Amino acid sequence: MVQRLILTGLLALLLAVPAAAGVALVPGAARAEVVSGPPALDLLTWELPEGLLIVDRRGTADAAGAGAPALAGERFVPQFAAAEWFLVYRSHLDRGRDRDSGADSVAPAVFGHVHFAGETAWLVEVPRERLDDFYAAGFGLQYLELAPLTPAPARAGEPAALGKAEPAPLAPIDPALKTAYLDGLDMTTFSQRIREITGDLAFWYDGTSRTVTTRYYNTAGNNLVAGYLAEILAGYGYAVELDTFTVSGHICRNVVATKLGATAPAEIVVVGGHYDSTSGQPATLAPGAEDNASGACLVMEIARISAGREFERTVQFVLFDAEEVGLRGSQHFVQEAVAAGRDIIAAITADMVTYYQNNYAVVIEGQTNWEWLMSIMAANVAGFTDISYRKDYYSWGSDHVPFQQAGIAAFLAIDWDWDEYPYYHRTTDTWARIAGTAHIGLEIARASAGTLADVAGLRPEATAVPGLVPLAAARLTAHPNPFNPATTLVFSIGAPAVGELAIFDVKGRKVETLASGALAAGEHSVSWRGLDHAGRALPSGTYLVRLRTTAGTASAKLNLVR
Repeated sequence: MVQRLILTGLLALLLAVPAAAGVALVPGAARAEVVSGPPALDLLTWELPEGLLIVDRRGTADAAGAGAPALAGERFVPQFAAAEWFLVYRSHLDRGRDRDSGADSVAPAVFGHVHFAGETAWLVEVPRERLDDFYAAGFGLQYLELAPLTPAPARAGEPAALGKAEPAPLAPIDPALKTAYLDGLDMTTFSQRIREITGDLAFWYDGTSRTVTTRYYNTAGNNLVAGYLAEILAGYGYAVELDTFTVSGHICRNVVATKLGATAPAEIVVVGGHYDSTSGQPATLAPGAEDNASGACLVMEIARISAGREFERTVQFVLFDAEEVGLRGSQHFVQEAVAAGRDIIAAITADMVTYYQNNYAVVIEGQTNWEWLMSIMAANVAGFTDISYRKDYYSWGSDHVPFQQAGIAAFLAIDWDWDEYPYYHRTTDTWARIAGTAHIGLEIARASAGTLADVAGLRPEATAVPGLVPLAAARLTAHPNPFNPATTLVFSIGAPAVGELAIFDVKGRKVETLASGALAAGEHSVSWRGLDHAGRALPSGTYLVRLRTTAGTASAKLNLVR
């Protein structure tokens, strides 16, 4: 049954009495009539042909605070005591698990309660005991987080606001510098990485030859690929973190590689794509070449050519996990950014970029609010590639959506013919199926890297930052070393800088941040007791302490002996 709010006037949309978190559909309403300014994820909205779908996460009066307005009228009523809610995109209803078996497609109602069956999307409530089967059906999903949101206060010294309409302009980039940067992209490296994480090629990891058959969330193959890609990024010199979160009680991992900006380190540009996959046999065979080894390896290839470069703003290369079960990795990443007050000014995301049939082109999918960012991407397509483009203004179904919900400029780069790809979410989505068309992915990577260069501010090579000195003149020592239970880290810098002192394990994963932000000139000392960011004791072994600043990097090995 379709349950709808009755809209008796625009002012009836909001009342003065708080209500529990919930979901509602408002016919004839627009996002701007409900949300003004960055929503900070307390009110999430999707503009559907039937009306505005609203997820209200402000909670009860105790959680939201006195005076928090509530939505008027009747909401969708939960049908299960313990369940999760999803948008299922209608264009995907016949493209799930049963495309491998040839059986009739599976309807969402098999797994739970359909509250609303619209022209473009269905609203489905799934009891928790049916979630694994529901995920395995391979629908295009958007998870709707209903838990009341209680953001953490912004960290000292970090901006509280998100979602600038457009960042301050940077100095123009020398075209020769930009061309040289983009020319570093390499089809051989790009395709090899896709082949490795789809099972077409073996790769070495932890001293052993490995082959993966699936990257479905919460599988050994998924965890292996996360560790392997994190190791590669750490080898490029990035500060790498395996950012963990849970889905249905299972631990998932976003891989986050950070390059600190030279002059505006508090402003962040994200380049992201999901690395997980699905199919009709997700637990055992989900190679996911087009969806989405292609987008993940686009991120990896841009990270590779950016490793020896500097940018004015901080750049984060993020490989999201659990996208195929509702955009969970990007939702987690954005929610943490909102809670911490991090200033993400733009997100460039990629999903399915290596296939074409009739249109050798890319779709730039975003929203009118972020036309400035979409236009930069379009200009880079026109100026630095041999493909065409079109802009779409109806965002759904991939990792750009959580950024946009939080008021952060974002777009998705996806090949034009993605919905014609016959192996979508199937066990046959292999390298062999995209090998003949994968070169379009490198063209989309060129445009995406060009957009990164423009927005983050690609700097000329070997250009010193005014007022800073190279870290070659600095020192970083630890005493005692080996140590138990604590060691004192001493470092000095010759001039003020912005940076971070962090601890990494031997696989390049960040386990603790000891200092970050503005660092005064002179000597500093910090004690480390062998604990991770959650205060848990780390095991005996070798760790790396790395001092990374706008002037350069210094590191030292630490030996913890329990």
